[in-house]
Amino acid sequence: MAKSNYQAWHISSDNFSEDWSDIQKLLFFAEYAVLAPSGHNTQPWHFRCNDSVLILELNSERNLPFSGALAAEPFVSLGACLETLVLAAKGFGYELNVTYNLKANLIASIKLGKTIQPDEGLLSAIVSRVSNRNKYVNKPPKQDTFEQITGDKLRYVSTHLVEEKQQISFLAQQTELATKEIMSKPEFRAELSKWVRSNITKKYDGMPGFVQGMPTPPSLIAKYIIRNIDISKAQAKKDAELVINSGAVAMISVEKSNSEAFLNVGRMYARICVLAQQRGISTSGIGAAVIDPLTKRSIKKHFMIVSQPTALVRLGKTTHIALHSPRWPLEKVLG
Repeated sequence: MAKSNYQAWHISSDNFSEDWSDIQKLLFFAEYAVLAPSGHNTQPWHFRCNDSVLILELNSERNLPFSGALAAEPFVSLGACLETLVLAAKGFGYELNVTYNLKANLIASIKLGKTIQPDEGLLSAIVSRVSNRNKYVNKPPKQDTFEQITGDKLRYVSTHLVEEKQQISFLAQQTELATKEIMSKPEFRAELSKWVRSNITKKYDGMPGFVQGMPTPPSLIAKYIIRNIDISKAQAKKDAELVINSGAVAMISVEKSNSEAFLNVGRMYARICVLAQQRGISTSGIGAAVIDPLTKRSIKKHFMIVSQPTALVRLGKTTHIALHSPRWPLEKVLG
């Protein structure tokens, strides 16, 4: 039996009923939505019901005050949650009508839409998706496959597939520079350490050491090491090596720097991860190079784009297994 802080991953689509009310169906889709990726696994979402409408809100206690603004958080994470909800609904054969609110902690109102052909493969992809931070085979996905996993365009958002080895190498170099810069800052390490967990954690959020390939003994003291010791050079090398060992890198950029655009970055991020998983392609985020202002400008100039690069997603095939991180179940983020 799964530990309670991992139980959310063990949702069964067999429990769904077409006889349920609209809000009951939306709440069941939300059980999948809480499995979305988020920055440092903070899971900054909160849901509530208003008659037949599901409301997505920000849990402001789960923010990243130091790195959040640079990483467009919490909007990217909230967008990932929203898109996972949308994909879960499609898995059961429903479209959703989503209206952005974006006032105070309000994010979006969601209503049940028309019925469509169910895509049950989306449901298994959502529950099996994991950030796989292992080396990938250096073979990019086909262009038509990339177009399939990005889907329809989202407002203010553009995507670009980086697949040439020279270009991936450039992103690896920028990743190394950015990681050194970011992780050398005591403020960032202090913030990060709050979300680092041991491999035997009983908490429902944060990042166990195994997500970085760390055995259990060192994971027990990892947060103290990160907070007090500058390991930026070692981490920078490790992150750069992961970028080099990617089949391709998806770059998600914004045409405007506003809340809606950043929400849509998160939606695209989750869409790529889930639809790639559905096609047997592993994914993981590697975002330092588009968080650090200097490397962000270098990437923009190098690729000659007018939009602002905001998220990077590694894509590729791997035989290495990665494990899920803990999750708050829906009932703990519903009120």
